[in-house]
Amino acid sequence: MRTVAIDNLGVILLNMGGPTSLESVRPFLENLFLDREIISFGPVEFARRPLAKFIAKKRSEIVKVNYAMIGGKSPIAELSREQADALAERLRAQCGGGMRVRVEVGFSYWHPFIHEAMEALEKDGFTNVFLMPLYPHYSKTTTGSCFKTWRDLHRARGNRVFRVQSVKAYPVEDALIDAINQRIDEGLQRFPEDRRSKVTLQFSAHGTPVSLVKQGDPYSHQIRATMEEVMRRRSDSLPYHLSFQSKVGPAKWLEPDTVNKTKELALQGVRDLLVIPIAFVTEHIETLHELGIELRKEAEEAGIEHFHVMPALNAHPLYIKALAQQIIRRYERRRRLAVSR
Repeated sequence: MRTVAIDNLGVILLNMGGPTSLESVRPFLENLFLDREIISFGPVEFARRPLAKFIAKKRSEIVKVNYAMIGGKSPIAELSREQADALAERLRAQCGGGMRVRVEVGFSYWHPFIHEAMEALEKDGFTNVFLMPLYPHYSKTTTGSCFKTWRDLHRARGNRVFRVQSVKAYPVEDALIDAINQRIDEGLQRFPEDRRSKVTLQFSAHGTPVSLVKQGDPYSHQIRATMEEVMRRRSDSLPYHLSFQSKVGPAKWLEPDTVNKTKELALQGVRDLLVIPIAFVTEHIETLHELGIELRKEAEEAGIEHFHVMPALNAHPLYIKALAQQIIRRYERRRRLAVSR
């Protein structure tokens, strides 16, 4: 791949983040509930701040118990830093020694916040910034929320600090699909050898309200596109299904629910189940606890004999390659446009 004709490149890996201690669970939740893009308070929107504080206080003790079961904190900060370091190394190799590269992590709801990543790049003299969501699938509640935070921050600086590029989604990027399939193959190795041909694959994604889909949010369609491309490239013909997890509130969400689908599969005679967290590229509470602990218990009680959760991609070399390809491709396009003018 040709060298990108710019002298500096700062990348911010965007994600929601997670509490770094049990004490930070409550403020993390409060920040989450303050986000208008992720939850609507409808006619009581005027009371968002006190409501966010109230809900965070009420839920934090329960959520703390869950975090205590996975080590007392979310591992997402450390794992995202590993992703950032791996991406920086790959970008330096691909872009050549004449370009400075720095990759920061920017979270929506806990440290390091997006504004902290922005300030680090600004202080170090970076002028070209690429916003790289650690969400392969676009939703206004995730990538959209991160982009809005960035726009508000950059506007406050007069929109003159950085030249910004970004990618909204990359659901069928070749290296992403290959990375998922490698993780699936690794997951299948955890089953007894004589059971591997009988394993059912259950793809589980974070759900969204159905109202978002009706408004045109492409998330659920992109999730399906990823799943179908993963299965198209496989040669084992294993049965597969899609379900959605993490529902909150009374509104109708995408279905089927992951727990309900698991019980349904058990009733149909499935005894070997590999759960694939298709929307999550980094281990956190929803993979380690919601799937690895809560769903495991439900599955075993329903009759599943061999239950495993595919590890998240984390810093898998192919996933890092997918991120790098998105960035390099867009800067190459910008370079060609500049040359043609």
